[in-house]
Amino acid sequence: MTEGYRSPETWAGNISASAILHSLPDAVLVTDLQARITYFNRAAEKITGFRGHEAQGMYCKDVLKSGLCETECAVKRALDSDQNIFNIETTITTATGETIPALVSASLIKDSAGKLVGYLYAFRDILPFKKIMSDLEVSRAKLAERNAELDMAIEELKMTQGQLLQAQKMESLGTLAGGIAHDFNNILTGILGFASLIRTKIPADSPIARYVMQIERSAVRAAELTSMILTFARRGRFEIKTADLNEIVLEVLQILGRTTDRSIKIGHILSPKPCYVDIDSAKMEQVVMNICVNAVEAMPNGGKLTIKTEVSFYSFDGMEKKLPHQPADGKYVRLSVIDTGGGMDGETRQRIFDPFFTTKGESGGTGLGLAMVYGVINEFNGYIEVESTPGAGTAFSVFLPISKSPSEAEKIEEQEKAPDVPKGKGETILLVDDESIIRELGKDALEQLGYNVFVAEDGLAALDLYEKHRDKIDLVILDLIMPNLGGKETFERLRQINPDIKVVISTGYAKDGVLEPLLDKKANGFIKKPYKIQNMARVVRSAIGSTY
Repeated sequence: MTEGYRSPETWAGNISASAILHSLPDAVLVTDLQARITYFNRAAEKITGFRGHEAQGMYCKDVLKSGLCETECAVKRALDSDQNIFNIETTITTATGETIPALVSASLIKDSAGKLVGYLYAFRDILPFKKIMSDLEVSRAKLAERNAELDMAIEELKMTQGQLLQAQKMESLGTLAGGIAHDFNNILTGILGFASLIRTKIPADSPIARYVMQIERSAVRAAELTSMILTFARRGRFEIKTADLNEIVLEVLQILGRTTDRSIKIGHILSPKPCYVDIDSAKMEQVVMNICVNAVEAMPNGGKLTIKTEVSFYSFDGMEKKLPHQPADGKYVRLSVIDTGGGMDGETRQRIFDPFFTTKGESGGTGLGLAMVYGVINEFNGYIEVESTPGAGTAFSVFLPISKSPSEAEKIEEQEKAPDVPKGKGETILLVDDESIIRELGKDALEQLGYNVFVAEDGLAALDLYEKHRDKIDLVILDLIMPNLGGKETFERLRQINPDIKVVISTGYAKDGVLEPLLDKKANGFIKKPYKIQNMARVVRSAIGSTY
């Protein structure tokens, strides 16, 4: 036998059973056949609060006060059937009255002859484990809650990502549209400008004049379409001018006539007199078109669409307010768009101007069309109301204040019929533009008007020319979008050279926040591309004659 090794029989013989049981972390007690305690180890004392000598002779149920003892003891019943039991969960009430959870195991004690002489109980305080399990359950619940929050956050992120992608797509489309509109405007400037030059070269009663006027009208119409693209790209500039609403309605009617299903009859009753209002014509055309498109979509099985204009005195007392301002009683142009569609209930009617509200479902519109209508009419100091009944169609009425200066529109018409442009007096102008056709057109036109002209293809060339001829140059016509050195930077550097320099900005495309600051910094005027020579002449003459 190896030195130092003792067999279990050897060391067990040197250690009492009591010492072994006292060393166990689990509580152990032994009872006789009547369930009276005959042995109680130290762990049992610690858990129950009874001293060993106190427990001796007591019934097991009086010491443990276990939930198993409330009826016939399940442990004893199992043991009586000659079965050991393991890890039954129950409760134990201590000597101090504290109830603790426990796992109880029990086995039969038999003598060497196999005769049953008593029972051995082992039980373990599982309160720490219960606490751990409870903490784990709380943690699990919190984790589940956090997972739910995470799922919601993920869904929100997906929605945000979708919105961001949509915004980026719209921004990209806007940038693309704005860039195309800029180039297209430069082309239109050449067409419209040279057509205007031709008109100045021929008598007003010449047969050719009619063709030239048609070229101008076509170019102006193309410029208006470009302006609509710029509005989508948010690169346009609101231009409130006096216009005849009847002409805008007729333009929309032409488009509707080409695009609307033949099952829908389109009619109009327009005021016999011009309906002059102060508006941005491109925006107002969008308003009329949006309302009409909504009316057409409300008649999928056909119907009748009627557009009316009239001028009259209106009082708005007692009318449902659909704008933040209070419309003043007075003379208004009323635009009515009436359809024979399915109509709307009161709840829908109350919400139709809310952004993103749509009745067309997920595959329908964005819900922004009528919200845009509401915003534009508000900017024009107008008023809009809706009358609708389910099954009886819908009528939109737009009220716009009649222009206080309709003579201006008439004056413009007269000027276009018989152009009378102000001439130069030998002043010198520096024309800066990256498009050669515009430089050529501008130089020819300005020289014909009586000005001396320097031309520069970009900002760097403009600065160099101005440094050399600053004493001669009376005015700079400056394009905004140019390579090498843009118009904004060129403007600022020209002002550094000469704080009193006179500059007219010329562009058809201006990024948000670029044009207005330049005008605020005392730029002397603005020419929107494409421009007519008559307009250019008036702006240039006014700028040269202006002082700050």
